[in-house]
Amino acid sequence: MIPDAEKLVSGYLRTHPAVAALDTRIVATTPRVDKRDATWVKLTQLDATNEARSRPEHLISFLLQFDCYATEDGGQPEAVLLARTVRAALVAMPDVTHDGAAVTQVRVLSHARIPDTAFEPARERVLLTADVRLHA
Repeated sequence: MIPDAEKLVSGYLRTHPAVAALDTRIVATTPRVDKRDATWVKLTQLDATNEARSRPEHLISFLLQFDCYATEDGGQPEAVLLARTVRAALVAMPDVTHDGAAVTQVRVLSHARIPDTAFEPARERVLLTADVRLHA
């Protein structure tokens, strides 16, 4: 059975010292209105494919999206700092031992500042997309 990448990566980010220092929540859905007083990262798994040169269901390439949100007052600088911090933590993942899986590679595929216009006024957000390769 393939690992639960969302659980693995969100747990890692929650305990990473640089991410934790920003008092950031790592979530699967947008927080309720009363929980948006801190920065947050919404993690979404977009895909999980078997690596072509690997035996079936061994080395899995997870395409993950990280929506890095600023607080209402934090603006662009806060969203950008959060995204840069999350990015640095992600690329360090292969150097860390994880319970239940080994991370072999992390490649950041995109890093774009796209404010979220579903909020009024628009909330500052940076979207990261990463390919996280791991196996059980």
